[in-house]
This record gives sequence, structure tokens and C-alpha cells, in this order.
Amino acid sequence: MRIINSTKMKKTIFTLFFAFLCLGIMAQESYHEEYRISVGDTMMWCPFAQCNNISFKVSSKEVIKFDPVHFGEKVQVIGLKPGICYLKATCGDITVDADVIVNDANKITAPEVTLEKPATQPFTGTYQFNPPTDHFFITATNPEDEYRETYAKIGDEEAYNNGNGIDRFWNISTGANYFYVPDAQGWTDDVKFDFEPFGESFFPLNTFALEVNTEEDLSQYYTGMEKVLDVDCWTFFVELGDGNVIRYWVDPSNGCTLKRIVNTNQPSEVTVYDLNYKKWFFGPKFKKSLHDKTR
Repeated sequence: MRIINSTKMKKTIFTLFFAFLCLGIMAQESYHEEYRISVGDTMMWCPFAQCNNISFKVSSKEVIKFDPVHFGEKVQVIGLKPGICYLKATCGDITVDADVIVNDANKITAPEVTLEKPATQPFTGTYQFNPPTDHFFITATNPEDEYRETYAKIGDEEAYNNGNGIDRFWNISTGANYFYVPDAQGWTDDVKFDFEPFGESFFPLNTFALEVNTEEDLSQYYTGMEKVLDVDCWTFFVELGDGNVIRYWVDPSNGCTLKRIVNTNQPSEVTVYDLNYKKWFFGPKFKKSLHDKTR
């Protein structure tokens, strides 16, 4: 008769139980979200607060335009036609599913709080969108996010910080890129990161240029001047035809939007606007992030 080692058996049972428990927990790490937008609307989808390698699946690219931005950490979604599109984002063992319901803008109920349109004025300026391409340090807030985003560029070097622990730094010529890990060794080579240069512009600087037909007579939207961050901005009041309103504050020198408000929602706005940024004070060679002054 073979004698079974009870201690060993208990360890085996416990190991199997723990393994099945882990599998159950992993299987439960799935989240579902739902969004409603109109045809022509733009939304930003950020399924994970921090992930280096997100994979996406889209059910119907006829209903929406799906464009990963912000270095793959976010997705710009634009409504193309009425319908439903199913999105799936995976980061490791965690999955986020989202239903994007695109409605006909003409059938959307107007917001309960309506804004009275201020008196318009003749627009005598010339609108041109010429966003900064070098030597800038810009921080902006977006009501869809819980943190501020910073974009900085000097020559071939660009840096990005999302205000929530993510720091990236790269050289657009060499492709060398780095990722800041606060609880590890600071800056580290991020060989898996497929960096995405800023390109011509980013949110919210490009919103007026993208969302309004600037070839039209802008006098129908122009309501005067107002100061934002010591910049005398053009102000525009744009009615979308369904009761919704977007207000813009635009820098006349380059056509960049410094502030944008949809109806009475919280504003998307630039809070730091340095267009003469000449010297880095963070990055790999300083061994510290934008908000970490200790290293």
C-alpha cells in the first residue's frame, strides 16, 4: 500500500486552488463603457490610465473614424454616420469594451441649458492655422481627462507628460525614446515603444481649425476679443444647429485654440503657453521627470 504524503497533497491542492482563483480574477478584469456622439463629433477615448502596449479592435470603421493619438495611449473617435461601433482595447490581461453610438445630429435633443448668443461683430482679421513647430512648452487640460497634458519640443527632441505618472522623451531623428518609471530607475530605454511625433498640432490647439469651416465668413461667429493667458484672443460663438454651442478663444498670431467650451461644460484650455522654450529642465540626462525634482 502506498502512503500519500498529506502535507504534499495539501500543497498541491492549495496550488491548484490558487491557480484557478487567479484565472477567475483575470477573467473578471473586463470593463464595459458606452458613449453617445453625433455625426461629425469628436471624442477622445482613453481606456487605460497607463499602459505601454495597447491593442485595439474596431467592429465598423464605416460608423466612426478610429485614430490612435497621443502615442497610442488615447484614441480619437469621429462619428461618420448613424450606427453602433464596438471597440475593444486590451492591455495585458485587462480588456475594456466600449459601445460608441453615433446619432444623427439633426435628431439630437438640445441641451436643457441654452446659451444666449452674444452680438456678433465684423471679423476683419485673417485666420491662418500655423501652430508652433519648435521651442514650445504647452500644458492643456481636457474635461474628459482627470489630468493635465504637457507637450514640449526643442529641435529634434520632444517630450510628453500626462500629469498622471506617464513621461516620454524621444528624438524624432534617431528614434531613441525613453520612458519614465517613478518607482524603478527613473528614465529607461523604451525599446518596445513606437513613438509618434507630435506632428503639426494637438488638442485643443487644433480644434477651431478642424471643427469650423474657416473659409466661410467668420463674422457670423465672431464676438470680439478676450484675454487668455495674457493673449488677446479672438472669441467665436458657433451654433451647431441642434441647440449645442461651442465657444472658442483663438490666438490671432497662429490660429491656435487656447480655450474651448461645449455648451456649459468645463473648458478644455491651455494653462501653460511658452512659445520660446529654450532649455530642458527634465529628461533622461537630468534623471528626473517633469514633476520629479528629487533626482
